[in-house]
Amino acid sequence: MENLQGIATKTEQINRSIDEIAAITEESAAGVEQTTATIQETVGSMEEIANSTEQLTTVAEELNIKLQQFKL
Repeated sequence: MENLQGIATKTEQINRSIDEIAAITEESAAGVEQTTATIQETVGSMEEIANSTEQLTTVAEELNIKLQQFKL
């Protein structure tokens, strides 16, 4: 009977450990999802900055061309 109680106790400890590992895994997965979302936002922002930079470069080039007309 003592062996059965020992086995039951160990099984209970193993089940608790599995539950703890599952909880940690879920928390980790949530952290990964949040990190992924943040990275996607950052990539979107970088793309907007790149587009704005291209537009600003075009405007600056056009302005430079117009200013050349006034140089003597």
